[in-house]
Amino acid sequence: MESLNITEELKSGSGKALLVSVSTVDENEEAMRSLDELARLLETAGGEEAARVIQNRVSPDKATYIGSGKVQEIAEFIRNDGEISLVVFDNELTPSQIANLEKEIPDVRVIDRTMLILDIFALHAVTGEGKLQVEIACLRYTAPRLTGRGKELSRLGGGIGTRGPGESKLESDRRHIKRRIAALSEEIADIERTRDIKRASRARSGIKSAAIIGYTNAGKSTLLNTLTNAGILAEDKLFATLDPTTRRLTLPSGNEMLLTDTVGFIDRLPTHLVKAFKSTLEELKYADYIINITDASEELTERERKRAVTKQLIQELGAGDKPVIEVFNKCDIALRDTPYPKDSIEISAKSGDGTQSLLEKLDELVAAGKKKLKFLIPHSEAGVVADIYRLATVLDCEYVAEGALVTADCDARAQGMFEKYRV
Repeated sequence: MESLNITEELKSGSGKALLVSVSTVDENEEAMRSLDELARLLETAGGEEAARVIQNRVSPDKATYIGSGKVQEIAEFIRNDGEISLVVFDNELTPSQIANLEKEIPDVRVIDRTMLILDIFALHAVTGEGKLQVEIACLRYTAPRLTGRGKELSRLGGGIGTRGPGESKLESDRRHIKRRIAALSEEIADIERTRDIKRASRARSGIKSAAIIGYTNAGKSTLLNTLTNAGILAEDKLFATLDPTTRRLTLPSGNEMLLTDTVGFIDRLPTHLVKAFKSTLEELKYADYIINITDASEELTERERKRAVTKQLIQELGAGDKPVIEVFNKCDIALRDTPYPKDSIEISAKSGDGTQSLLEKLDELVAAGKKKLKFLIPHSEAGVVADIYRLATVLDCEYVAEGALVTADCDARAQGMFEKYRV
């Protein structure tokens, strides 16, 4: 799979980019905050911010988004600078806007926020499924943007193949993209069916699961590593982890559960990515509990904005009814007077401080739905004893004349399955 080749272009050039945003006069502070995040995304892609521009407009210009006057200013600035090879818009551009901007600002590539995020995802996809999901997202984004791209098509990549001689390049590309999307969709469907089988097996086992979610770079992977020695990549970069990882966790009581690290959320997460990663993001929907991790070291307004983004995505993904444990990470470097919501847990995933409280909270949730029950299993049905060991927490097993007398902590499912054996 190829990415959109943005990062390759950065590496081959100076790596410097101009960041651009459009806002109303009243939204300049919000625009600057969003550009800060765009700069972090650019850094993750291997680029460097050279300068930024905020254009105040009541509404975006249909032709160039920022208006012809501002385009000329930017073009002159880039000519004088001599090192800027990329212009990144914090807003999503139409195909015609990109074409018009590149015509007016020669010798630079113009991309938008979505294209930058797609390319970062392409870089960080490790597993076969992750690569398939990213490629299909890139193709879906690329397809309507073929018009007017001309020679730029060869740099878009993302699965576009060679063109037949004598054919219209545009028609050939469109046909190839449709065929490739169809093939990728079938491969992803096969993976989804395999995942559904695994989920069904997990449900039958009775073991509870929790999904670790949160804004990108909040510390999800670090937390999973600390709790389970998962050994997954944990870097101080946006979207350092893309492919989900599930590990078994033993709680203080001896109960076991599964923890899953998920892809990080971000404000205005591209629709193409949400669709492509639907099967992966559904881990939230099927989890018993959600651990919502927030970076406590950020300023209060920024922290709460990111929590709001995360909560909205939880609702959109159909997991709004799940029990949520609010966890604030990086508390070791947060301001001492930082306020935290009631019942939240403050930790440092890096050092492990506070994680015992999180484990105890998970233990409490797992135990909440269980009852201590006794079952008498006749000798003729000895296989049921093995089922109880598999689906419940056995506290004692004594063999008497009538059969096996088993004492176990059972969740609602196990209670129903073994009801006829209750003493």
